[in-house]
Amino acid sequence: MKLLSYLVLACFTSISFAAEIEKTADLKTLSGSPLNSTVLLETLGGLLLVLAIIAFLTWLLRRTGQFNSAANGKIKIIAGLSLGSREKAVLLQVGEQQILLGVTPQHIQTLHILENNIETQNKAKAVTSGFADKLQQMMKKNTGPQS
Repeated sequence: MKLLSYLVLACFTSISFAAEIEKTADLKTLSGSPLNSTVLLETLGGLLLVLAIIAFLTWLLRRTGQFNSAANGKIKIIAGLSLGSREKAVLLQVGEQQILLGVTPQHIQTLHILENNIETQNKAKAVTSGFADKLQQMMKKNTGPQS
């Protein structure tokens, strides 16, 4: 009878010991798992932050007028003036001719075709041939003499 009680006690002890090992193993896999909720929330937050930065920079470039990709073509925006919340007056250089346009969300209208070209400060910037020249200028500026 003693032997039987020792066997039953040993079985219960080994079962409880196995259950303890299984609980600790589950806790270790949960805490060490790369896909827990904290990591997913941090990753999602980082992604949303990067997308917000990209959207802000796009808005800023459009707002400042630095997003014109046709600067090397025959049509260039010389100047622009906001006349209201959604209205603008834009001075275009088309070949050798300058045209003043009125721009609204629904309509674009020619206001005046200038007989004498207007020289502006932006014209000197518009003469540059594009991205490659700007990149070379920036590289020259950054690689000046170092002491």
